[in-house]
Amino acid sequence: MLFAVYWTTFYFFMNWFFPLMGLGNFKTLQILSLIINGMFFYFIHVVITKKIMDMDKDIMNFKSELSFLKQQLNPHFLLNAMNNLYGEALAEPDKVPDRILNLSDLLRYQIEATKKDYVLVEEEIAFVKKYIEYYTFRNERLKVTQFFEGASDQIEIPPLFFLPLVENAVKFSAETEAPFINLDLKVKCRNLTFTIKNNYLDSGSRLSSTGIGIENLKRRLEVYGLHHDLSCKKEKNMFVVKLSIWHLPTAVL
Repeated sequence: MLFAVYWTTFYFFMNWFFPLMGLGNFKTLQILSLIINGMFFYFIHVVITKKIMDMDKDIMNFKSELSFLKQQLNPHFLLNAMNNLYGEALAEPDKVPDRILNLSDLLRYQIEATKKDYVLVEEEIAFVKKYIEYYTFRNERLKVTQFFEGASDQIEIPPLFFLPLVENAVKFSAETEAPFINLDLKVKCRNLTFTIKNNYLDSGSRLSSTGIGIENLKRRLEVYGLHHDLSCKKEKNMFVVKLSIWHLPTAVL
């Protein structure tokens, strides 16, 4: 419709312009100019429309994948929690009711958080603290050092980014005689650095990692398009993971 209006306007403009410039007898040139001009803008319209459609398709695909990745987190977390509850039900059945209530709080946050694209960093910190409390209650030998620095109430982060890292640390440190985890999170302006260290058995471990949590985190970082750096390394029976993210969004007041 817009192109029909454009062509009509352009045609009348040419009828006025050509006689004004002394080219009134060159009707063929007028029509040719109209056709060339019109076809040029038509093809531009086609290209732009296709680009927009491709972008919309990519956005839909990313949203679908992101939704799938978020949904993976709940079953993965729940599977680990159920395995732990089973073991505790056999060893200390009187503690299970309280443990179920604690687990319910954790799952409630997960369900609500996965409905959002971003949550406040302070909400993620609260979740991590509650998660650590859940497992230190179960494993009294586990020593956890936590250090949080910066304005965590002012910037946002995709939900449950720290969960797979903390899960792995709890899981593999538990095999050692003196399990420990060191958490360090620093927020500066719109930048964030999260470091987690834990000990593990260098040999003789009975555990096997599915890799779902870390791969999920890596893919979510890519889908969100965040500027980040994720490194994992082993240092003398200690596993160190460092996640840095830049230019995070600020909270909307």
